Amino acid sequence: MEQPIKRHIDFLDPIRGIAILLVFLFHSLGAAFGRDELPWGQWFRDFTVPRSFLPLLPVTFGWAGVAIFFVVSGFCIHLSFSRQPVWSLFFHRRFFRIYPPYLAALLIFALVFPTTRLHFASWRAVGQFVSHLALVHNLNEHTSFGINSSFWSIAAEVQLYALYPLLLALVSRFGWRQSLVALAVVEIALRLADGVLLTVGGKGLPMWLSGSPFFYWFSWSLGAFLAERHIRGHRLPAPRLLLYGLAVLAIASGFVRPLSSMGFVFFALLTTVVIARLLNDTEQQIPIRGALQTHLQRVGLWSFSLYLLHQPLLLAIPRVAAKFASGVYIHPLVMFFICVASWVVIVPISRLSYQFCELPSIALGKRLHTRNVANRALQQIGSGVTACVAPPPVMAQATPVPPVAEL
Repeated sequence: MEQPIKRHIDFLDPIRGIAILLVFLFHSLGAAFGRDELPWGQWFRDFTVPRSFLPLLPVTFGWAGVAIFFVVSGFCIHLSFSRQPVWSLFFHRRFFRIYPPYLAALLIFALVFPTTRLHFASWRAVGQFVSHLALVHNLNEHTSFGINSSFWSIAAEVQLYALYPLLLALVSRFGWRQSLVALAVVEIALRLADGVLLTVGGKGLPMWLSGSPFFYWFSWSLGAFLAERHIRGHRLPAPRLLLYGLAVLAIASGFVRPLSSMGFVFFALLTTVVIARLLNDTEQQIPIRGALQTHLQRVGLWSFSLYLLHQPLLLAIPRVAAKFASGVYIHPLVMFFICVASWVVIVPISRLSYQFCELPSIALGKRLHTRNVANRALQQIGSGVTACVAPPPVMAQATPVPPVAEL
């Protein structure tokens, strides 16, 4: 028997908060050191890097925040659609939730922000801008990380939304388990091929494959599957041993080159198990309390704006610091902590973006949808009334009356 679907699951916002914090630290590392990971040898990581980089090795896994976002996205999308399974409403909501804030950030970084501003003197810059407008920039190596490198995942997610009806069609035909197996075969085959090519030739699959939504379809769909189990009131087994095993595989994949592309899948599976354990728990709370939990809850709420805005701002910090400390060498480790400290500035900016861009966009979408529904309802009522009212009678032609005989 299906259980009533809870309107809001409290622990999801702190999980988003953790995910964006991981991504922020990862990009802070890249901004400070000029690298965000250890270099590769033939098969394994090369540790011949400055000693100051080695204590920050855990931060090199901060990219896993994107895998967390993808699983949470699949979970929330399926949960939301299950409440109101209307495709026009689904795509209407997704558009106003994602595109207007994304467009605002794109225009700022492409046209205004000094370090990312495009100069439209070449067709390449025009192509960069147009591909970002159309959200297909993730499919080309020349545009995938242009303007704002973080935008690649926005395009991939939007394309996953477009594939969502196909996912449900597969599930309707074959069931969840067989559909997930098929998606897993596709994604894992692509990822293993990418890892092998990276190991053998130093270059992986072409971007139209490795940047495509098919490279992430199974990982994203794990969240949707978990939501389906939650909707039906079914517990998903999530033993602690599985949790630890996936954590080991996820970390190990970051050091073995043929498996490097599999890290995303392992972290997605790990996230799925963590969320399943939280859903199985009667309290349904992450094991973080106090001010930190409150902060993560709020940051998770603003995480989309924070994701859209943070990376170009972080990359600009070393340039600004170099101008203020002209001629003074700033150690990369010091610069890393300066970048991390910018959190206290970038988070409030993101909150303003959430308040004055995201929320108005969502509200506008609701108003437009309500107006469209009302208009359609009036049209249906009008057509129904017209069909039910009998047409006016046709007046018979008057028969001429013979003149009365004069008396």
